[in-house]
Amino acid sequence: MTRSKIVPLNFGASRRQGLLALSYEVLRSKRKTLAIYITHKKVVVRCPLRASKAEVQEFVSANQEWIEKRLFEESVRDQETLRIEKGARIFYRARELTVVFKEGRKSRVLINGDKFIVQGHKLTTDKARIQVEDFLIDKASEYLLPRARGLARHLGVDHKITEIKLRKTKSKWGHCTSAGVIQYNWLIMMAPYSVIDYMITHEVCHLVHMDHSKRFWNLVESICPNHEHYIGWLKEHEHRFWF
Repeated sequence: MTRSKIVPLNFGASRRQGLLALSYEVLRSKRKTLAIYITHKKVVVRCPLRASKAEVQEFVSANQEWIEKRLFEESVRDQETLRIEKGARIFYRARELTVVFKEGRKSRVLINGDKFIVQGHKLTTDKARIQVEDFLIDKASEYLLPRARGLARHLGVDHKITEIKLRKTKSKWGHCTSAGVIQYNWLIMMAPYSVIDYMITHEVCHLVHMDHSKRFWNLVESICPNHEHYIGWLKEHEHRFWF
């Protein structure tokens, strides 16, 4: 794969009467088609080795509205990314709460009305972050683990579980291996319980069907009838849970 210089592009007047000036990066490789990817506020064009600059620019210009829309969505998602700091907004159990730091000898996290209170002695952002992590891990241990094992017993596959892990990952909410190791991302504890239960169901059902076949989804459906709604909800809001 070869890289070209970053190319500035001025689209001119858009339908919203604005002027969009941006840069895009061109990545050339042995591929047959052109494609545009929006990642981390960057526009990347992947194209065949022999594609001319004019072809690339024409392709980008033709996809102007889609690029603008995706960049706007990226900007919104970036603003909604969770930051554990005083006055920040946290999306907890599908409610918008305000993060409040409270001085106190006892370290704990409290939910009071529309406030997400992090209490501790001489709190800093780093200390508060660790406290929130501990809070969510404790919640996951109390809720995820027993419900996962309980569902496994109900399905008659509890003997297949070798271990249930809680781990913060960069993208996955859950994972199940053929060796019987189930892993859940403890950040899921900020989601509504219905969504959490879907995640529990999804991974435990893999102990029965280690694939995403129709039989697997039928089993998920029999336990969690609204799973498609929960999948959609998580895709829409998951960016607000990572910190």
